[in-house]
Amino acid sequence: MHGAQGRGRPDLRRPTKGSLVTSSPAIRRRGPAERWLEALPLGNGRLGAMAWGDPRRATFSLNESTLWSGGPETDRAHRTARAEAADALARSRALFESGAVPEAQQQIERLGAAWSQAYLPVGELSIQLEGGEDADAERVLDLAASEHVVHAADGEHLTFLSRADEVLVHAAPCPGDAHPVLEFSSPLREEQREAGEGSLTVLLRAPSDVPAGQFRHEEEVAWEPTGASRAAVAVRTRITEGRLLMTCAIVTTWQGLGEAPDRDVQDVLEQASRQAESALSRGEEELRRRHRADPLPGLDEVSLALRGSAEAELLATSFAYGRHLLASASRPGLPPANLQGLWNARLEAPWSSNYTVNINLEMNHWGAGVAHVPDAAAALAQYVEMLRTAGAETARRLYGADGWTVHHNSDPWGYTDPVRGEPSWSTWPMGGLWLERELESLASFSGRRAEEIARERFPALREAVAFGLCLLHESADGHLATFPSTSPENLYLTGEGERVSLSEGTGMDRWLLRETGQHLLDAAALLGLEQDPVVLRAASALSLVPGPRVGADGRVLEWHQDGLPEAEPTHRHVSHLGFLYPGAEPVEPELEQAVIRSLEARGDEATGWSLVWKACLWARLRRGDRVQSLLELFLRDAETEDGERSGLYPNLFSAHPPFQIDGNLGIVAALAECLVQSHRGEIELLPALPPMMADGSVRGLRARPGIAVDMDWEQGALTSLRLRAVGEGAFGTHRVRRGDRVVSVGLTGLDPVELNVTALR
Repeated sequence: MHGAQGRGRPDLRRPTKGSLVTSSPAIRRRGPAERWLEALPLGNGRLGAMAWGDPRRATFSLNESTLWSGGPETDRAHRTARAEAADALARSRALFESGAVPEAQQQIERLGAAWSQAYLPVGELSIQLEGGEDADAERVLDLAASEHVVHAADGEHLTFLSRADEVLVHAAPCPGDAHPVLEFSSPLREEQREAGEGSLTVLLRAPSDVPAGQFRHEEEVAWEPTGASRAAVAVRTRITEGRLLMTCAIVTTWQGLGEAPDRDVQDVLEQASRQAESALSRGEEELRRRHRADPLPGLDEVSLALRGSAEAELLATSFAYGRHLLASASRPGLPPANLQGLWNARLEAPWSSNYTVNINLEMNHWGAGVAHVPDAAAALAQYVEMLRTAGAETARRLYGADGWTVHHNSDPWGYTDPVRGEPSWSTWPMGGLWLERELESLASFSGRRAEEIARERFPALREAVAFGLCLLHESADGHLATFPSTSPENLYLTGEGERVSLSEGTGMDRWLLRETGQHLLDAAALLGLEQDPVVLRAASALSLVPGPRVGADGRVLEWHQDGLPEAEPTHRHVSHLGFLYPGAEPVEPELEQAVIRSLEARGDEATGWSLVWKACLWARLRRGDRVQSLLELFLRDAETEDGERSGLYPNLFSAHPPFQIDGNLGIVAALAECLVQSHRGEIELLPALPPMMADGSVRGLRARPGIAVDMDWEQGALTSLRLRAVGEGAFGTHRVRRGDRVVSVGLTGLDPVELNVTALR
């Protein structure tokens, strides 16, 4: 695997301040970071830190995954009551059928009355050391070891976030008579501070409510002490044999997903102090040994190497970086990777750094199965389990429906209502079906037996589909269509030129209901549950829900009828094309052509995460040339003299802009889709290889139903191939395809099978 080599423009042989040089696998910089977007991220699944890399003033921007504003009850007083919701839906439906769409949309806005809560920073910790500035020191983020090292004139400055000891560890050269100075600041309210010689303990209080960005001109951040989260930060230092050792523990009042953060504050303070002091007593060598003995799960099981150009090597680094970021931001039982993963510096972050369920939360986890990031998959599964409970109450109250729902936004407290505002970004009730579909996809890479997966997943699929069925109404053409329905964040124009979003049976809704419903029917067939009432309803109703439809202009239909002009023809969302990716329904050639026309009409230029989704779609169409165009946009500099655009920031964070981690995490899935596809019932190798990926190798990439793929290729030609079943569910005979060549491969155990690739050339 290759390290980051810049973006193809700097002279890589003479790296300058802030440039990238080759390493394997690592990101390197010259000189300390001067701002947050130059600092390099570390995480252990719970704790996060941005390391700035100044050898004379070690600075760390700290995060903790469970530190959020508010709690489960914050929005309760604002929730729309059942009677009001029923009235709003009835009025909206009648108005919509009469053609009064703007008025119908105003009624739908009554469903949303509050907002989800915000992910928060802990603060900024620094330790001032004696000596002059070393402006040319090299700082390295080692993606394999999850360590940050500064190579300075006085020696090695080491930082890591230990899973074994649950602390930030920083070690650096320091004279025995030195007196390092600790400093800590936070945008949170400080309730307590105790400072001693080389030690610091701080108790912070989070806001009780942080309004979403669109409401900040009319609502203020609230700081009520009751019900607000607390965080204890404990820092301890010592100097031994010319080395400084610092440990930092962070403990919050978190009690669990969906639970009020009301843990005893004194207990939190004591735990943080014990963790910091216990880690300090182990010493640097033992702490590093324990850190390396307990790596982020799965991180070393998958790798990608690309050769031939600086762009190719940067692409391989982006793959490794994305897996590293997802693993670093994920731990089962804790909030999954959010809109900024684990790394946020602002009290009022863009989009509250929470969960946007209409694409970003799902995209964050597209690579968790195919590129094997097991803790991320488990964290998402447990988060969805919590949402099912909260979302069942929302489904009953707002829609009088069975099952469960979640709308555009959510948080770890279980927010599942629409947020207050325009329905295009508030009232999209299909989040439960998409999340269950994503969990089905993750399970398909696991190597578990199909019957076992079906038994585990059937109850959840049943509840999600039950809700979707309750949204169905008969449309004017006699089909069944969901209502209310939107195509996330997109708008069309009425005949009078008004911008609206309310529809029925949008393309995305139909895809999600049909595919998730089919998963339910398949599970029922495996388990002998075909007579289950919800299964019977689904089998009857889904035949009346149309699949993807093609409009008169040859494009995939997004809205409820043909010919509705788009308010923004190049809109970033491509939700109506989800049936092609991440969906797995069979797609006929005529429909593929409609997807191509739709993508061409949308254009390539887009936000960072949108570039990724389009790359995934073109990969499914086996168009490596079009994938290449999108990868070039993804890899470019996000910052220009004229402002910001999609691309990469100096620390390789992906730009929406601003920074959103879904681009970093989603690119893992996009590159995997270029190399291996398995949704068509075959293992298809190198189906959409862009020119910049013409030479390379991959190890451990997963194909359905749980087969690890190792392969090498040169100039697009396969040169070696090895397959390994990762579980009993993958035993059997599998078709392997390369272009129009197909071979059958039998896997009868867990040992790898080497294949002669001649038959696949």
